[in-house]
Amino acid sequence: MMLRRLFVISLALTVYAEFPWPLAPMDEQHRVSATFDECRENRDHFHSGTDIPLAQGGAVLSIESGQVTGFDPNGINAWIRVGRYAYVHVTPNPALSVGNYVTQGDVVGWTNDQNHIHLNDGGGVSGYAYANSLRPNGLAPFEDPFHPRSPVITIRQDGTDTRFTGSEISGRVDIWAQAADTTDIWSSIDMNNGVYKIGWALYNADTSAILEGPYFHFQADNLYNSNYINNLYAPGSNTSTYIHILTNSLYANGYLDCDGYDPGDYVVAVMSADTRSNWDTTHVRVTFTDQDLIAPDPPIFQFAGTNEMGEMTLKWTPPAAPDLAGYKLYFSFDGNSWTNNLGPETLTAEMTSYTFSGFPSNSFIHLKLTAVDGAPIPNESEFSDTYAVQMNANGSRVLIVDGFDRTTGSWTATSHNFSTIYGKAIRDGIPDVNISAAANEWIVAGESLENYDAVVWFVGDESRDDETFSPSEQTIIQNYLSTGGKVLLSGSEIGYDLSAGDSNDQAFLSDWLGLSYQGDAAGNYALNGLSLFSGFTASYGSQPYEDDWPDYFSASSTGQVFVDYGNGFHAGIGNSIVNGETTGKVLTLGFAWETVTPAAARTEFMGKLFDYFDTPVSTFGEDNPSVAHTWFLSHSYPNPGNAQVALDITMPVTEKILLQVFNLNGHLIWERAYDFVSGHHQMTWNTRNLHGAEVSSGIYLIKIQGMSQHWLRKITLIK
Repeated sequence: MMLRRLFVISLALTVYAEFPWPLAPMDEQHRVSATFDECRENRDHFHSGTDIPLAQGGAVLSIESGQVTGFDPNGINAWIRVGRYAYVHVTPNPALSVGNYVTQGDVVGWTNDQNHIHLNDGGGVSGYAYANSLRPNGLAPFEDPFHPRSPVITIRQDGTDTRFTGSEISGRVDIWAQAADTTDIWSSIDMNNGVYKIGWALYNADTSAILEGPYFHFQADNLYNSNYINNLYAPGSNTSTYIHILTNSLYANGYLDCDGYDPGDYVVAVMSADTRSNWDTTHVRVTFTDQDLIAPDPPIFQFAGTNEMGEMTLKWTPPAAPDLAGYKLYFSFDGNSWTNNLGPETLTAEMTSYTFSGFPSNSFIHLKLTAVDGAPIPNESEFSDTYAVQMNANGSRVLIVDGFDRTTGSWTATSHNFSTIYGKAIRDGIPDVNISAAANEWIVAGESLENYDAVVWFVGDESRDDETFSPSEQTIIQNYLSTGGKVLLSGSEIGYDLSAGDSNDQAFLSDWLGLSYQGDAAGNYALNGLSLFSGFTASYGSQPYEDDWPDYFSASSTGQVFVDYGNGFHAGIGNSIVNGETTGKVLTLGFAWETVTPAAARTEFMGKLFDYFDTPVSTFGEDNPSVAHTWFLSHSYPNPGNAQVALDITMPVTEKILLQVFNLNGHLIWERAYDFVSGHHQMTWNTRNLHGAEVSSGIYLIKIQGMSQHWLRKITLIK
């Protein structure tokens, strides 16, 4: 018995003995980019060590003197263990074998392409990591002057993600707190590390007395069993987002029971700390009530636009609410002033779609939905995403696909209006257009893109965890391009995600999108257009959210650069997919286009985008196959026009051009011939007829005829 006690005491002393850093200089503090017991992936497991950034090929040094007890040189999780410390993401020193003795400071390996040391204190991948290396008397020296923060605290119905939207709460509730910490003291990954300790307490209204708690069910001293990770981390948690369910214990559900207290005002306190006893306390004022205060989840907008019969139709997915009474539809002409014109008496709980009669044509309208329950005082959900539509029976049909579902990146709200930003720019940049909007899930569920002249598909900052384009979505886009479809793809992580995928993902990038991924941080927030997009300049990345990791690309053999960042990195690559007599076109952007400013630049971009979509594929002359005979022709501007209408044209070779204007009855109104040499030119019409008289207001067709090509443009005159 005495020997066993001595062994336990010896082990305890070993665990809590200070040890140096596993990289040079060993006696100085280094950066920390991830901490013990953080959430990993999408609540897959607890993080088993401390991550210390070190560029690929950096020397990893043994913390202690001892024997090599195991190693594996294969894959991204290559590791080597000396004594009780494991160094993961490290290519082992090939001169070492199991049983070899190393002294403190010897090189045990080099970091691989993960660019950091994952330090496991207590065994690593071949043992059980049981200690937090950032504890007092752990890694030394280690100073941490920053306190954690809990920027988002919400109250949920116990055991669900149903959120109380106001300060009034009732019944059994869970306390959710998104908390994070800044750990290193130099080049900080700001607020991107997990906290060491977090808990909650209930106070009376003036916080003079604690009524319950404090409870600390999370304290990262030992590695938690990953079988129970869903008890401590809430939905939405991932490798860089840590949302704690404070009322739960590791092994069981827990809650705050509002019914155990008199109705009235109280204060919930959330308290978090790091290993150096830097504390943060956030107070949330709540009111306990015995009313039904839980609103349903919002409906999920699936589609808003013109159906096969030419009627305006809305489709949505209902929330799972047992007392659902129906829905409210809100509309706006400017996105600011909203009106509710349909309620649960029309949009009943059983409905998942609605078709309008007499929907206004040529009006750009914003739409969003809420769900309403059947409580005595009905509770209304938060808003769905906002979609914008425009009916035009004769216009080009454009579908905006909303593939942005992530709420754990720069955008954290549960809904957004980003498709309306695209829609408004399309409406302002292209005359006579029919705009519909859809969720990417609606497309994957079996809806076809073939009925649309162009598709604009955005994914925001969705990344590897959320998947930018799934295999089924890639197939849908490929099929559409193969039949001559025109597509804009926008998102700041498309290359970053797909370049790390399988061979099909990488072929989608190179063969279909015409690009190669080069990096994940372009480092510049200016945009400059090239080629057909020449003259386009804008900024991006600050509103309505921060686009902090924009991709940059290089063009493949078939790709063409159309947009650069201000530092010359390539931001937008176009590609043509030729299939027999049909040609599809795609433009891929490495940034979130919805963050482009100002609004006039967004409008200009969409005008140039649809010029690109309308431009025929390059053909080559027999005498000089290196010279393309393709024109680049802009839309007419201004449109509507008044005293003069202009079109810009780029000619790769010398050619005769005839510009003609017709009315809608097919009568020739005006014409002019040009002899253009290669280069950029402008053609103008002074809105007069062949006799010099001003023409009246109305719609006219402009025909541009060359030796081998002809184009039609529609213009509206307002006199």
